[in-house]
Amino acid sequence: MKESLMKQKPTITAIILCGGMGTRLRSITQDQTCKPMVDVAGKPFLEYLLDYCISQNIAHVILAVGHHRNTIMEYFGHQHKNLTISYSIEEHPLGTGGALKQALSQPYAQQSDLILALNGDSFISFSLTEMIEQLNNQNAELIMVLRSLDNTGRYGRVTVDEHNKLIAFEEKKGGHPGNINSGVYLMRPNLSDQFPRQNTFSFETDFLEAEIGHAPFYGVYTNNYFIDIGTPEDYQIAQRDFAQQQHIS
Repeated sequence: MKESLMKQKPTITAIILCGGMGTRLRSITQDQTCKPMVDVAGKPFLEYLLDYCISQNIAHVILAVGHHRNTIMEYFGHQHKNLTISYSIEEHPLGTGGALKQALSQPYAQQSDLILALNGDSFISFSLTEMIEQLNNQNAELIMVLRSLDNTGRYGRVTVDEHNKLIAFEEKKGGHPGNINSGVYLMRPNLSDQFPRQNTFSFETDFLEAEIGHAPFYGVYTNNYFIDIGTPEDYQIAQRDFAQQQHIS
């Protein structure tokens, strides 16, 4: 598999996790829509993620939807520009891991060489080419985009070794600089074979934290633009930044 991906362009399907309840952003959503569909500088936040997938030459995306899914499905349908869209529907909350597991069972995902997974409430500018190179060079099962922050308290820190292998997650603590998990991952579809057997679980705590240190998971760094719209304060920052196109690097 490694040699074939090096010699020919791999087929990649993106999965965007859009099923969260958005409790902290309820003052903005008024529980009338989901976080990925909040208006940011005149467009749904999710549209920026879809456009970025297009910029990375992704042709198909699976939207893992749950809460207020009709808002997403009616707005985007099955096509956004030259990006084909399909849906993985959560009838009840599955957590980030369960949502990803269900989406990975879809034919589009199973027939792809690689999967690019993204959180639907954050945006980071990254290089998919660099992620593919790291995955091949390290014979990795998963690549995580890491972002350096002066204060990692809201996110927790990710520690890597000298080869950029992920070796530890530190709990959310205030004030310390370091690298965070930006919520963007490149993986092979069969990684789901290692997921917990239950259908509802957290990808971050129930899978990544359980496997880190001994599984071949690696990081790639970027200092490019990053925003998480999970709080009203950061949502307002996103409004300003996207209006000024600061997310374009």
